[in-house]
Amino acid sequence: MTVPTTMLAASYVPGNQRLVLNKNYPIRELEDNEVLLKVSAAGVCHTDVAFLTGVSLETRTFVMGHEICGVPVKLGSKVDQQVAQKGKLYSILAADGCVHGANGIPAILNTYGLGKDGGYAEYFIATPDTLVLVPSGVPPEVAAIASDAGVTAYHAVQNAANVKPGDKVLIFGIGGLGHLGVQYAKHFGATVYVCDFKPAARKLALALGATEAFNLIELTNKTAAGFTVDTTIDFIADNQTFNLAMAALRGNDINFPSSPSLVLVGVSTENLVFNTVDVIGSGVQIRGSTYGPRSALVAALDLFAKGTVKAHVHAEPLENVNKVIDELRAFDITGRKVVIPHHVAH
Repeated sequence: MTVPTTMLAASYVPGNQRLVLNKNYPIRELEDNEVLLKVSAAGVCHTDVAFLTGVSLETRTFVMGHEICGVPVKLGSKVDQQVAQKGKLYSILAADGCVHGANGIPAILNTYGLGKDGGYAEYFIATPDTLVLVPSGVPPEVAAIASDAGVTAYHAVQNAANVKPGDKVLIFGIGGLGHLGVQYAKHFGATVYVCDFKPAARKLALALGATEAFNLIELTNKTAAGFTVDTTIDFIADNQTFNLAMAALRGNDINFPSSPSLVLVGVSTENLVFNTVDVIGSGVQIRGSTYGPRSALVAALDLFAKGTVKAHVHAEPLENVNKVIDELRAFDITGRKVVIPHHVAH
């Protein structure tokens, strides 16, 4: 196929809190070890909101969007055609292997869509090592969110929290990641409780298998009455959810070498305050969980393909990306939204 030289893209421009839509964003020439993909879908993430509202230290202009799936249309001269097959659908790992920080910027901000050109565009350039073949039966909307929401939630549940049969797990935030986290935790044999201020999110969590769903006041009353869990996974990570998590973990016995764990996944601008005597005395292990390995994406896609985990996802045209980001800012989305370039719009 003939590849155009420009495309529609939504780019981050330093100083702007909204993405800039450019109908003539240049498509650069491929390096020998790169693949040009036609974007099928790109997920919209709360990380994008944080980036655009002041968390970013970035000074570069680039195309945002780090949850990407697409179809290879052109290969660099050194790319193995079996690794990147034209016409096949691939999910893209935002980061694979070692990611380096640059000029004082955290490493995670040097990945696709967060420093390097990403998927809010009609075309996207990747290296073959970041391509993961999408199993049959997984639609592009789901394949896109698998590449971040699917990976991040899976890694948090399986690796950071080490959820196992019989565990009691409390999940904060039933959004794009949290609604998958509920299902992963159930898959690994846990009894799952959730906390979210939105009634629609609590309703979704119960439909996905959560045993109980609390708002903030209900959980406060529950922990005051002695409710405890083994693990909390926090997809919000502000002071309120952190304190509620500590309250739900504090009453546990410490069984060495295991102990209650508080896993932080969400991104907020708040400084979390805790007393070291409280943390050490209760035995709570505080862990951060960032993204995940290639194996997590493979596992997530497999669970989607089998129907074990179901993604609650809705699509919008790429031109509506700022509208979707505004909805995320207002916490007005249940599940996940993706944007679709017009060449594949349904």
